[in-house]
Amino acid sequence: MSDETPTSSAPGSAITTEDHGHAETATLGHGTDTYTPGEMSSVDLVSTEIMLSSSPRELSELIEEAPCDQGASVLERLPLDRAVAVAEYLDPKTAARIFKEIDAGTAAALMLGMNRVEAAMVLAGMDPDDRVDILGMVDAEAHDELLAELDVAKRAEVRHLESYASDTAGGIMTTQVTALYEYLTVDDAIHLLRKLSEELEQMFYVYAIDRLGRLVGVLSMRDLILAKPNRRLRDIMIKGVRSVPVTMDQEEVAQRMRESGYLAVPVVDTEQRLVGIITVDDVIDVVTEEATEDVLKMFGAGAEERLNSPWFYSFRKRVVWLQVNLGTAFLAAGVISLFQNTITALPLLAAFQTVVSGMGGNGSAQAMAVTIRGMATGKVDKALLRKVLLRELMVGIFTGIVVGLTTWGIAAIFYADQHGFRIGVVICIALMFNHINACVTGSAIPFIMKKFGADPAQSSTIFATTFTDCGGFFATLGLGYLLMDWLKG
Repeated sequence: MSDETPTSSAPGSAITTEDHGHAETATLGHGTDTYTPGEMSSVDLVSTEIMLSSSPRELSELIEEAPCDQGASVLERLPLDRAVAVAEYLDPKTAARIFKEIDAGTAAALMLGMNRVEAAMVLAGMDPDDRVDILGMVDAEAHDELLAELDVAKRAEVRHLESYASDTAGGIMTTQVTALYEYLTVDDAIHLLRKLSEELEQMFYVYAIDRLGRLVGVLSMRDLILAKPNRRLRDIMIKGVRSVPVTMDQEEVAQRMRESGYLAVPVVDTEQRLVGIITVDDVIDVVTEEATEDVLKMFGAGAEERLNSPWFYSFRKRVVWLQVNLGTAFLAAGVISLFQNTITALPLLAAFQTVVSGMGGNGSAQAMAVTIRGMATGKVDKALLRKVLLRELMVGIFTGIVVGLTTWGIAAIFYADQHGFRIGVVICIALMFNHINACVTGSAIPFIMKKFGADPAQSSTIFATTFTDCGGFFATLGLGYLLMDWLKG
């Protein structure tokens, strides 16, 4: 690996970027077969045979010629020590592009295994926001060692981005943004953009700033090309640019970009100075991250837990909510214990009580999923609570009727010799009750948790299951107790 020198941006631009190199073509022989990297398919490249039989140097040569997502897939599938050895043979610019496609936690683990100088060279080739994401996943000592290997400008850039909370616009933005001063002429601007186009992989939008760096407009490429060369940018720029404050929550940023359909959105500080840009790929990462966290939280797992997380970390994140779940399970067991005589007298009723609680759990999960998704996308709020609850009440009534009648029919036909017809009536009524209970509580619990300042997705299923289990058992066995003589008649 060789160190890379940053290419300074043209005056009037707020960009620092690097060109990407090209690896040489390599040919690798395995037994009687010969593989040419440029001609290999995805299946060939990531096959177990090649990964196990190739040396780290040979495998790195194959990865150099492959698309970045394929290279990332190979490194993620290799054992950590072998993946580190392969990564150290990669050209730093190639490695930087591949590491961008890898989960930040996995990329950080690779960085920690690499030589500090070589790891820093890979970091230097990455976009500022990706660089900060990886540095945020390593321990403090390694963080400082890697940071010390970067040049002064990149160190300052990292420190600046790290000053923002990771879940805000500042935490996910990149500082590589194309900005030109509003007083430049069209001719000067075009010359600058031509120069920058040789350095940049992509240029989403070109923004106009004043002498203090404040965002004042955005430029249309069409207007720029057609305008007279001596006109000022301030005369042709589009004013009233939509921007987001650097402190805005990342979920709200994602929502705004989804609504606007923009490929990127500028980020400004409290004085309206342009400090960065958030691109559509950053928003996709946010949406994926938030969705993953919500799913993990709903079931009591840690929001940051991954398949490669240490076992003790997973244990520590899960055990608390499992204890809470155990407590709620005892509540359901307590309800059942109240009706021991009923269960002894009507064993078929006891068998069907699991159907009532299980179907209620499914109905609750459906209602909760719709509600949490609506909250996450900003389409459901407190003002709509009454409407949401009424809607779920109607859904619960009619799904309960359909499921209840179906179960009644099954009980009457297949358990006729055990009072199946009459027990089916009890189960039908219990299912109707529990479906109403499930749909209403499933949609209400996220609002209640939000009211008390908790994350609506945080272990909602644990509390919802408590309601449906206790409600289902109580409705089934309670009705059986009240109608005991009729059921046995």
